[in-house]
Amino acid sequence: MNKNAFLLLLGIAIVPAGCTMAPKYARPIAPVPAEWPTGVAYQVGQPPATNAPEATNLRWQEFFSDAKLQQVIGTALTNNRDLRMAVLNVERARAMYGIQRGELLPAINAVGSGSKQRIPADLSSSGNRQTVERYDANLGVASWEID
Repeated sequence: MNKNAFLLLLGIAIVPAGCTMAPKYARPIAPVPAEWPTGVAYQVGQPPATNAPEATNLRWQEFFSDAKLQQVIGTALTNNRDLRMAVLNVERARAMYGIQRGELLPAINAVGSGSKQRIPADLSSSGNRQTVERYDANLGVASWEID
């Protein structure tokens, strides 16, 4: 009885899942023309040559020529705390990026050492006193991969 009841419940759950009452989707027509406009105004040609400077090369003082407007903009830039915070955040991000970028380069360690030791005759294996010099130079690259 348990097996039949389980199959009945399973069938009741599966049958409605296969049916949908939603209408079929039809994409609406786009409200734009199908072709590019034509005419004299739309002909492609060279822009007229002007002696006007590009806006990207102008400072804001040159762009806004009114003296009162320049004073208002200057005051706003001087007293704008949000702008100061934004500039500081950009500087902080640049500094952190520089630190992170430094991890891409290998860490090179160089160590040099030297020692001089005098061995008395009674401790020497040859019976003569000796002066022993030792020099070491180590160069290491710590775990770096070329990626």
